[in-house]
Amino acid sequence: MPDGRFFDQAFQALTGWPPLGWQRRLFAEHFAVFDPPRVNLPATVDLPTGLGKTSVIVIWLLALAWRAENNGVRLPRRLVYVVNRRTVVDQATDIAERLRRVLKTAAAGSIAAQIRDRLNKLCIDPTDEASPLAISTLRGERADNREWQADPARATIIVGTVDMIGSRLLFSGYGVSRRMRPFHGGLLGQDTLLIHDEAHLSEPFGKLLHTIAEIQQTQKAPRPLRVMELSATQRDETSTAFVMTASEKSEAEAVKRLQAIKRLHFEAIAEDKDDAIAKVVELALRYKDERKRVLVYVRSPNDACEIADRLTRATASSRVALLTGTIRSYERDALAETALFKGFRSDPDRQPPEATEYLVATSAGEVGIDLDADHLVCDLTTLDSMIQRLGRVNRLGGKDRQANVHVVEWPVKKDEGEKGKLDQAIVETKTALASLPKCDDVHDASPESLRALADRTAAFAPSPRTVELTDILVDNWALTRVKDLPGRPMPERWLHGIEAGEPDLYVAWREEVSELAACLRNENRNSIRILKQLYDKHPILARERLRGPLSQVKRELEKIAKRNPKTAESTQVESEEREPPQPIQAILLSVNGDPVVGALSDLLERETELSNATIVLPPSAGGLDERGMLADDERFAPERSYDVADDLGASSKEQRRRLRILLERKEGDGWSARVLGQAIDIPVDLAEQLAGERIDKVPSRLIRDHFAGTCTLAERALLVIEEDDEGPSKALQLLGASRAATIVQDDPAAAARPQELDEHLSWARDEAEKVVERIGLRATNPTIAEAVAIAAHWHDRGKDRPEWQKAIGNPPPRKGGDGTWKPWAKSGQRGFDESACGSYRHEFGSLREAEKDETIRRHPERDLILHLIAAHHGWARPHFEPDQWDIADGVSEEENATVAAETLRRFARLQRRFGHWGLAWLESLVRAADYAASGRLAASPAASADAPTNVPSPASEALKESTA
Repeated sequence: MPDGRFFDQAFQALTGWPPLGWQRRLFAEHFAVFDPPRVNLPATVDLPTGLGKTSVIVIWLLALAWRAENNGVRLPRRLVYVVNRRTVVDQATDIAERLRRVLKTAAAGSIAAQIRDRLNKLCIDPTDEASPLAISTLRGERADNREWQADPARATIIVGTVDMIGSRLLFSGYGVSRRMRPFHGGLLGQDTLLIHDEAHLSEPFGKLLHTIAEIQQTQKAPRPLRVMELSATQRDETSTAFVMTASEKSEAEAVKRLQAIKRLHFEAIAEDKDDAIAKVVELALRYKDERKRVLVYVRSPNDACEIADRLTRATASSRVALLTGTIRSYERDALAETALFKGFRSDPDRQPPEATEYLVATSAGEVGIDLDADHLVCDLTTLDSMIQRLGRVNRLGGKDRQANVHVVEWPVKKDEGEKGKLDQAIVETKTALASLPKCDDVHDASPESLRALADRTAAFAPSPRTVELTDILVDNWALTRVKDLPGRPMPERWLHGIEAGEPDLYVAWREEVSELAACLRNENRNSIRILKQLYDKHPILARERLRGPLSQVKRELEKIAKRNPKTAESTQVESEEREPPQPIQAILLSVNGDPVVGALSDLLERETELSNATIVLPPSAGGLDERGMLADDERFAPERSYDVADDLGASSKEQRRRLRILLERKEGDGWSARVLGQAIDIPVDLAEQLAGERIDKVPSRLIRDHFAGTCTLAERALLVIEEDDEGPSKALQLLGASRAATIVQDDPAAAARPQELDEHLSWARDEAEKVVERIGLRATNPTIAEAVAIAAHWHDRGKDRPEWQKAIGNPPPRKGGDGTWKPWAKSGQRGFDESACGSYRHEFGSLREAEKDETIRRHPERDLILHLIAAHHGWARPHFEPDQWDIADGVSEEENATVAAETLRRFARLQRRFGHWGLAWLESLVRAADYAASGRLAASPAASADAPTNVPSPASEALKESTA
């Protein structure tokens, strides 16, 4: 049992305030002594809003540090924090980053420094800049820094949305290549504590998580997933729920928050919607001259917009903010950085505003956001939403604070189906809230009083229908190397359920749409390939999109389609000289079908493809109002930023994404280039090389001296979008955000410098030995630990093929050489020429050689060793294609076929033995060792004594000349 003084001192050192009683108890009785099945973590932590549920992150981290020093680590090394709200994801990331800053800057000898030192004992490389705590955020608009993938033994916090985490758990990660899907699934699905915050928002996802945990227990997975739900509005009380005791509720800080005064007033029922809106505005304006922060909640985005407009007219635009789910994410993110929005955040020391400020919001601002308004005006909705809303007013309590809550009842229509169920739940909510204690004809809506309504589940919003997770589905998803498999659906329904109501339609703006539309045709398969590659390499990010109900968004887009696009040039030409107006061009990205390019009006006629699709418009089409909402608005850049895909001015380094360079051959020999709309002069020979490469990876040396800020960009792709008899005439060059050298995952030969094969294999085994030691696998299962190390030592043997060496710029010398040539494992970023070795996979060659090794043949974990060798780049799940078989001299097709057939059978055997996620986790250990070995190159001198001295290839010499 840990010393209570350790937790109290450590908690205050990391957070700045002393722990509450429930936090001490959760640490001492569950986290610090976690030892299943004797002592488990609670399945649910059910606490009132405002009592610091997110401190579970701190509790886990301190328990991990405690266990690192005492009796070994059984607690999961990774904490995955999931919530279905983007703003809350960012808040959780902020908490994690503050923890790491405290640890890194702690003075020697302090309690925080002791925690740092304990956590460093878990790390493979304590000197890594991410140690002792890796932090990654997985949501669509933030680039994954991949810290969570580099070291499976290190304490790691991963924060993400339901879609980004859930899809990866089902081996179907959105935006993740097929080779990386098992790696992501294994790391997230094993040795992980998954915290599902505000679980009532995502019941289907919660059901999915519990099913996965149950499957893993049945499969006896090595490090089964642990799931904990956090919620202030738990729908079902369970005996395993962790709740506050009476003594914990009586603590001074808890009393202040539980008994925070919130005076709930039921206002007169409105006769119609306009009357209801007017009533909300009137109530909000009561506080106009009192220097208060007033929060307004309504269900409808249109109503919220109208209320915000009226308040703006009655006060000033700088005093009113609007937050809805239909505002483009870029503008919502910008709102979160404003002084007005920050003023609504919880802070016991904050000062009143100079004048009353208003935040008008829909459900997008209800859940999990750390808001603390002085007063609240809202419409009546379901009880779970009302509890969340009430948690955003007078959040911190105190004897000098009391909040008024004005509830306006909208007129209700009698509907059938799901809408009728929702209306009935709202009626039940009125009854529940009316049962709260009254004083002076006003209801007490303090958190303590609201807890008495926990059993009023009939007043909660109807739950979406869910879909069962079956073993057949998981089997199909785990076959990550099979591209098109019948019966393998996308995972959306398992993440979100089958929701009633209208689907959404998304809208984004990109500069290149007009260029693409001018030269691509839907009937051309090459055009479809280009669009697919474009949006795979340069996907539509969440910050670029706005969304809304399909019918509403379609109506607004139809209005936009009827307008003629305005350009600066057209206004300077006399009307009789103008060309006939051209329709607005757009690109339709449907959920499952091929991309389609064409006139916006025509795309809107493809009704069967619009459900949850994305329409990509050119900036000249306009369509955004001043708040970032879709409207028939003709303003466009530079008045408003429409294309925000490459917002390099963002404060967060994760938001550096990609530059787009459009190259165009003019008449004669001249070329022009545009980078994000700005013309740049480039040499003709460079332009021709860029446009003529037509490969997925263009060497950095071709561009570093000509495009500022791109010399470290590692993800590159070039799309030839138009050509004629003379060759390429137009091309789109995509330059992506750089990756750390330790985890370059899609290039089998890339590294900081060239490296001989024998050295790399030796380093990989060393790193694998560290991995299995740090995660405790050697202590619990030494035979499997040894198998991981052996696999790491063999994983790249298949690179010793003349053709493969030629592909990385290290061709063997002709006969009569001096004998100094040695095969390389890494090329030093020279690129990879697939034409030299075809589709050959070096893992298959490594596998074939390992099958013949006598030591491996006698090893009790022979099957596992061979599979880990074959699968270290995501293949062997379950197969290799014939054109990927070994190309070594003297290997017959029959021998290759035998190896390939046994690869399928071996995968099936091992997945039955270790389970879907358990096998993927073991694969991830070898990958992590491989990445760590490559990462050591970045820290070693580029011209060390033992560096390869092979003669550079002619290709590399040509590249030097081109940039001289």
